[in-house]
Amino acid sequence: MKYIILLLCATTLLLSCSQPNAESQDLSQAEVDELMNQWIDLWATYDVNKLESIFWNDPQHTYFSSEKRGLIKGFDQMKPHHEGFGFVAGGKQPSKSLWLDETNVTIHPGFAAVEAIWYFGDKSLPKDSVQNGPVTFVIIKDKEGKAKIAHTHFGNYE
Repeated sequence: MKYIILLLCATTLLLSCSQPNAESQDLSQAEVDELMNQWIDLWATYDVNKLESIFWNDPQHTYFSSEKRGLIKGFDQMKPHHEGFGFVAGGKQPSKSLWLDETNVTIHPGFAAVEAIWYFGDKSLPKDSVQNGPVTFVIIKDKEGKAKIAHTHFGNYE
């Protein structure tokens, strides 16, 4: 009987230690900041090969563009959307810059929300003279535990 109880205790301990921690899907501020820096770099390089390291590669990924009406659903639909902007394998020097201002990050259990104002154009010009609008990102951890953008919603002020 002692051995059965000991075996049950050992099995319970082993199983409880091997269960994934619910908090393991929580994001840190550093993970969110790093991912957003990668996203800014994506727009500075126009390298389509970087999409997979930044965006959630899943059919449930969603994206609202500032340039195209309707919901872009799935990574496989978002990639051609970026290629339509001129993103290419290996990247290229873009003629315009994309940057964020007034960025707000909120960390929630299991995800993070990032809200900002996006600007696209010549950084040397006044902000109100380049294309701009609100943007929201929803960031999660993928199956491998890497921070990825699962949803993006761009808007225009005009």
